[in-house]
Amino acid sequence: MTFVGAAFGVLAGALLAAVVGYAIVRLFAVGLGRPEMLAWSFATGLLVQAILFLVAVSLLPGRALVPVIALDAAIVVGSFVARRPRTLQPEPSPRVPEEGWGEGRRLVRVLLAIAGGAWLLFLVSALSEPMWSTDYLAVWGLKAKIIATTGHVPTRLFSDPALYWGHPEYPLLVSLSLAVLSLFSGWHDQALALFFPLCELATLAALYGFLARRVSVLSGAAAAALTAVCFPLYRSVNSGTAEIPFAFSLVLVSTAFLDALSDRSRAVLARLAVASLVCVSIKQEGTLFVLLVGAALLVRRRREGWAPLAAATMHALVLHLGRGPQTPRAFDFTFFEPIRWGELVSRLTKVLGHVLTADVIHSWLPLLAVVLLFAFTRHGLADPLLPLVLLQVLAYVVSFSMSAFDPIWAAGVLPRLTMSLFPNFTLVLCARLEQRRQESLRDERGRVESAVV
Repeated sequence: MTFVGAAFGVLAGALLAAVVGYAIVRLFAVGLGRPEMLAWSFATGLLVQAILFLVAVSLLPGRALVPVIALDAAIVVGSFVARRPRTLQPEPSPRVPEEGWGEGRRLVRVLLAIAGGAWLLFLVSALSEPMWSTDYLAVWGLKAKIIATTGHVPTRLFSDPALYWGHPEYPLLVSLSLAVLSLFSGWHDQALALFFPLCELATLAALYGFLARRVSVLSGAAAAALTAVCFPLYRSVNSGTAEIPFAFSLVLVSTAFLDALSDRSRAVLARLAVASLVCVSIKQEGTLFVLLVGAALLVRRRREGWAPLAAATMHALVLHLGRGPQTPRAFDFTFFEPIRWGELVSRLTKVLGHVLTADVIHSWLPLLAVVLLFAFTRHGLADPLLPLVLLQVLAYVVSFSMSAFDPIWAAGVLPRLTMSLFPNFTLVLCARLEQRRQESLRDERGRVESAVV
């Protein structure tokens, strides 16, 4: 199949996933605007399509397309035939009054144009050549292509010593998503790269929609623009890896977490559970973040915290039953034994020194800008995410010291890992900046009124 034909096939598969996802999301879409609905529909659709694919290949190996489409149609029809529970009917989204909105309308357009232009740039770079990164060839793409070409999930992916370097312990949602999309396009490395710009687009929609709903439209546009120009994350080398889908899932979990802090409805609980399941199904680091979110909610005496914990537990149980116990290739857990504690402390000190010299010092200018921004802004809606993000990064540093290989070599991936957290950081930053802008506008208005009096 030609590139153009395969690309249309991938688009068709992604569109079908979004439609199936919407059929489910509409049941817990209270208060969500269209951008958020788009993001949630795409994420839920990817998860559902992966599950349906596994069901189909277990029943009809090598002939999954027709069963998947049939199951999709049944879900869509069932969703629209069944009446939504009255308690889950959509309600108008509460919006924060926006002072100075007339002056900010043009700025919103400019910011959205920047976000759109940066997204188009990544789209072109991602589709300019077949996916080629090492992680794609050795891990995510390898599993996806084996699954797509064999028509099932072979057990040798998890038991063959020759494939041990492919990380059999990794979650499978990214590989399964590529395999499902290949049902509509055939296996075409270049066309399948379209999956990653679509994940970025959904990330931008989730950021914009959430902040527009909870803070302001200007804040949402700023977050979308800042995230889109994060070129260390959205670049062609990350096409074929899990970084971009992982960043998308982190945004969904974070927005559901922030909603859960102020809304105890079943709709928010459902979104939190779905986002958590998507996140843990993409990367192992997702399980850590989901557990942190669950713990943070429980500490705040929110029973919704059990939803992320249940999602992580269920995913781990399903993987264990489906592929058997797996030993993480990258870590040496014998460092937890008392006899090796001294060695672990030594390695941790070595890693911290490397991070402070190779990463922090070399990035002093953006880090200084971040410190100043937080120093001159006040508490914002998304501030509860800050300790979770910091704990996530700290856990990365600790995990490097437990590496089965050279800890300094392992620490070399820290910039790539932290880039997946950047969209979460824009949530915090743009909520704070909008708070500062509103305070400045109120102060200016107060001065004008005083002068008039």
